[in-house]
Amino acid sequence: MLKINILTFVMIVYNCFGQENYTVTTSKIKEAKIYSNGGMLRHFFSAEVSTGKNFIIIKEFGRNNGMDISSFKPDKKINLIRYESYNNNPSQYAEKIGKSKNVESVNDSIEFYKKTNKKIEQDLTLTRNSIGIVQKNQTLGNPSSAEILKMIEFNQATLKNLYNEEIDLQAIIAKNQSRISILENKRYVSSKNDETSNSNIIVLQITSDKKQTINFEVNQVIQNANWRPYYIIKSNGIKSPLKISYKAKIQQNTGLEFKNIPIKLINGSFSSEDKPYELDRWFLRTERDYYVSNQAFQRPKSNEKTSNVAEYAVLGDSRSRISQRTMKTEISLDKNIVLPSDVEVTEDLSEFEATTHYKYFSTPKLENKTFLLASIKDYSKYNFLPGSADIFMEDMQIGTVNIDTNQLTSEMLISLGTDPNILTKRELVKIETKNLGEKEKLQNYAYEITIKNNKDTAINLELKDQIPLSMAENIKIEVTNPDHADYDKSTGFLIWNFNIKPNETKKIKFGFNVTLPKDLMTADIK
Repeated sequence: MLKINILTFVMIVYNCFGQENYTVTTSKIKEAKIYSNGGMLRHFFSAEVSTGKNFIIIKEFGRNNGMDISSFKPDKKINLIRYESYNNNPSQYAEKIGKSKNVESVNDSIEFYKKTNKKIEQDLTLTRNSIGIVQKNQTLGNPSSAEILKMIEFNQATLKNLYNEEIDLQAIIAKNQSRISILENKRYVSSKNDETSNSNIIVLQITSDKKQTINFEVNQVIQNANWRPYYIIKSNGIKSPLKISYKAKIQQNTGLEFKNIPIKLINGSFSSEDKPYELDRWFLRTERDYYVSNQAFQRPKSNEKTSNVAEYAVLGDSRSRISQRTMKTEISLDKNIVLPSDVEVTEDLSEFEATTHYKYFSTPKLENKTFLLASIKDYSKYNFLPGSADIFMEDMQIGTVNIDTNQLTSEMLISLGTDPNILTKRELVKIETKNLGEKEKLQNYAYEITIKNNKDTAINLELKDQIPLSMAENIKIEVTNPDHADYDKSTGFLIWNFNIKPNETKKIKFGFNVTLPKDLMTADIK
C-alpha cells in the first residue's frame, strides 16, 4: 500500500512539473528612447502558463544581444530560468509557431510544375522516338514516281506534325521551368524574411506552481540605434532673418518597425566643430625658445563642455515636442512617425525664423578669406544641438557647416561661408633694427592690410590681427600705430570694426616694437 501511494505521488509531481508547456505570444513596444548612441525599448507581453515548466515563445521582440534574465519583470510569482534566441534551437520551437503559409503555398506550386514537366518530358521523349522511327524508314529502293509523291505527302501529314508537337512540348517545358525559377526566388525571399522574423523571436523559460496569466514588462537596451540633429538654413540676403528647418536623422537596427508608439530622442555626447579661422595669443619666440608651442597658426579645437540649463519647452510648427532638462535635451516625436529597421530616416522636428544680424569677419594673418557670419541672439530658446547644416543663400546651396552650441555667450555665430567679392591682403612692409647701447637692440615691424569691397552694397566688417606677447622680462613689446583698433594687452589682439562702401578700398597700417638683448634673434615673425 505504501509503494502504491509513493508511485501515485511521483505521478502527480511529474504531471505537475515534469511536462513541458509551450505558449506563443507577441511582444508590444510601449515606448522607445533613442540616444545619440544606443537606446532603450520598453516591452510588454502576457502569456497563459500552466503548472510546471513553460516555454514562452515571444514574437516581435527584436534583436536582443546582451540582455539579462533580470530584465523580465513579471507581475506574478514565478521562477525565471533563462531565455534564448529562437535561432539557437529552431528545431525545438518550429512546430510550435507553425510553418509559413506563404512558403507552403510556394512549395506546392513548385511541386505541381515539376510533376507537370516530368509528364511532358515523357511525351517529348515519345515524340522524338517517333520522329526517329519515321526518319529511318524513309529510304526506298528504286522508288516510282507514285511512291515518291506518297512519301512527300506522308512527311507533310505526319513528320511535320511530329516536329510541331516537339516544338510545342519544348515551349511548355521552358515556360514551366521559368515559373519554377520565379517561385524558387519567391521561396528564397520568403525564407529570408522568415529568418529575419525568427531573429526577432526569443524563448523565455519559467516554472509556475499553478495555471495563471502573467504580464511581463521588459526594458531592453539596444546598441544599434542612433540619431543626430540636422539643419537646413536659408538666407535671402543680409537684410532677412534666417529660416531654419530643424530635423533629425534617425537609425535603428532592432529588426522591428517602430509605429504608433511614443518615441523620444535624447542627445548624447557633443561633437567637435569646424569654424572660421580664429587667432590665439601670439608669444614672441627667439631661437632659444624651442620648447614654446605657438598655436597662432592653427585652427582651434572646440571646447566640448555642456552646461546645466533649467527645464523648458519650445513648440515648433511640427507636432514634435522639444524639451531641455539638466544636461539632456529630450524630443518627443509625433506618434504618426514610423521608423523602419536598418534604414536611416530624416524626420522634421520644427521650422522657424530666427532674428539675425550679419557681419563679415576676416583674419588675413591666417588666410586671405572673408567669412559672412550670421549672429542669432538668445539662441538657447531654439534648443539647438550640435549638428551639420546645409546652407542656402538666395536659394543656392553654398556648402555645409557645423552648428556650434558650446558658446558661452548669448549669441551664436553661424558661418555662411566665404565671400569672394571681399578681398583682403596682409603684408609685412618693414623690418628695422636699431642698436640701443651695447646690450640691447630695438626691432620695428610694420604691417599693412588692404581690404577691397567688390560688392554693390556696403558691408560691416570685423578685422582681427595681433601683436606678440613677451615671455621674458628682458624682452619688451609695445604696439605702434594701432590705427584706431580695439587693442587688448592681455591677449595681444587687435580688432577693427568698420563699414566699407561699395567698391571702396581701405588700408590699415599698424606695427610693434621689440626691445631685446643683442644676442637674441626673434622667430615666427610673419
